[in-house]
Amino acid sequence: CIRCICSRNIQTGSLKEMKKENASLYWTVALFLALSTICVTANKLYPKISVVEDVIAREDDMAVEDKLFYGVETTDSDLPAVESNEMVHKEDSEICEIAYRRCNAYTNNKNNKVLPTSPALVQNNQIAIISGKADYRLSFDITPTGTIVDYGNILHFTTDNNCCNFGQRSPAIWFHPGTTRLYVVIGDSTDSNWRLDTDDLPLNVRTKITLECMGKNVKLTVGEKVYTATQPTYRFAGNLVVYASDPWHPAAKAVISNLRYKILPAAEVNEAVTSQRHYMSNLQDEEMNVAEKENMDN
Repeated sequence: CIRCICSRNIQTGSLKEMKKENASLYWTVALFLALSTICVTANKLYPKISVVEDVIAREDDMAVEDKLFYGVETTDSDLPAVESNEMVHKEDSEICEIAYRRCNAYTNNKNNKVLPTSPALVQNNQIAIISGKADYRLSFDITPTGTIVDYGNILHFTTDNNCCNFGQRSPAIWFHPGTTRLYVVIGDSTDSNWRLDTDDLPLNVRTKITLECMGKNVKLTVGEKVYTATQPTYRFAGNLVVYASDPWHPAAKAVISNLRYKILPAAEVNEAVTSQRHYMSNLQDEEMNVAEKENMDN
């Protein structure tokens, strides 16, 4: 009997220890599973948080840059309306919308660089400092009032000097001596004086001028006449001092107004967007064809 009682006590003690060990193991496994669940959830959410923070951080940098050079900031009220995209997964729609709005705000508002709209053409008249890009549209109205015996400068975008380093004529525009023919220099990496020339502009008549540079394509519109050319290499991008007119030439005899400089999206971005649109269009066509085939089979 004594042996039985001792044996039972020993077994009871062992069972209690086993239960304690099992309970400890149970809670360890439960804690591990809970931590694993938290980590998986965080990994799913973190990329989205990272994208949004990166987009907003870049927008803040743009605002600082614009305030520094142009004194202009874009508020949320300036953001364009965003149409919902049903093909975007619901959980990603907010991130796509934020990125779309920030991108369009920068393209549509911040890239319209603010310049004096009607600067007086006076020699050594610095009117702005801008962050120029390789792809841009420069436009203004000009009314020639006379001619001079030298090259009469109208506008000059330069890094630091007249000529002939990369970026020093990006662009620069003159009248040819004794005429009202435009001398439009759009320097590139191999030729700082790569240019287009035009016919004479009528005296005392306002003419609309638009210079558009996109990729290697250059288009100069003078009134209703269009001049086009293919530029051999790439153009300068960076800080530019803007003169109307510059310190190195006499000012042209003319009045300008509606001066505007707008950065254009890079040609590669346009190609990518166009390609994506074709892809989405083809995908929708395929889905419609499949749906029509299923209806016919039914």
